[in-house]
Amino acid sequence: MATESENLYTVISMDEFQKRADQFPHYKELLHSLSRAIRYCKAEAYRDCVIGTLRIPQKKEGRDPAFTFAYYLTDQSIVFIESEGKLKSWLSKHTATLPQSGTPSQMLVSILKQMTDDDLLYLLHIESETEQMEEEVEHSVAEDFFATLTRRRHKLSELNAYYMQLREIGEIFQSDVCQAIIPNVQEWDRFIQRAERLQSHVQLLRENMTQLRELFQSVQDARQNRIMGVITIITTVFFPLSLLTGWYGMNFVNMPELQWEYSYFVMIFVVVVIVTAEIIYFKKKKFF
Repeated sequence: MATESENLYTVISMDEFQKRADQFPHYKELLHSLSRAIRYCKAEAYRDCVIGTLRIPQKKEGRDPAFTFAYYLTDQSIVFIESEGKLKSWLSKHTATLPQSGTPSQMLVSILKQMTDDDLLYLLHIESETEQMEEEVEHSVAEDFFATLTRRRHKLSELNAYYMQLREIGEIFQSDVCQAIIPNVQEWDRFIQRAERLQSHVQLLRENMTQLRELFQSVQDARQNRIMGVITIITTVFFPLSLLTGWYGMNFVNMPELQWEYSYFVMIFVVVVIVTAEIIYFKKKKFF
């Protein structure tokens, strides 16, 4: 038995929508959006109806398919069009929390509110993990650190566009064109405020991600500079020794040192003095 909330909306498939085309005056406009993959959320207002599409991103990392469907709203009813059955399943699980009476517009905004109910928790989860990643940067960085950071930046970019589109939908429902269909826009006012808050949070997280990426890059640069500094010092220490070995490696017959019985020990002493002098100099200059 259908509940009162179920009487406020209808969910049909793409094929059924095409069969019932004569019931929808703006059938062609909506079909144009459905003929391609739904890429964003939008609303188009006409004198007697509002049509549009919704693309709800998955609230987890990765490139999982988004939750997409279209809607056709009038002052008497709202029809949802989908092809995968996800919306019908979602609505059946949330029937108890959907409004049991009211207008189709209130039903739509209620559905959108419930679909964004847990978004703040998801954003707080990202924020917490970002703080943990920031602490790890100074110590030991996981091998997939940069890949994880990139995935989260992509997800935040997707969510930022999503909330911006929801705000635009709310503003269209508040416009003068929709007054005949939506006499009360207070619910949409509150929904726009929610979308603005979520978008602001996402933008803050995106800034944190950018700073974290810069911090990661600066730490990597500092580590590389330290490594290059050690290599430079080692090269500098052994340069005079290489000169000595190269010089005496020529083994010219007339080299007097070759015939002197203490020449080997003298060379050891000279090498020790040179290395010691270099170490003292580098320490005074705080090269290490």
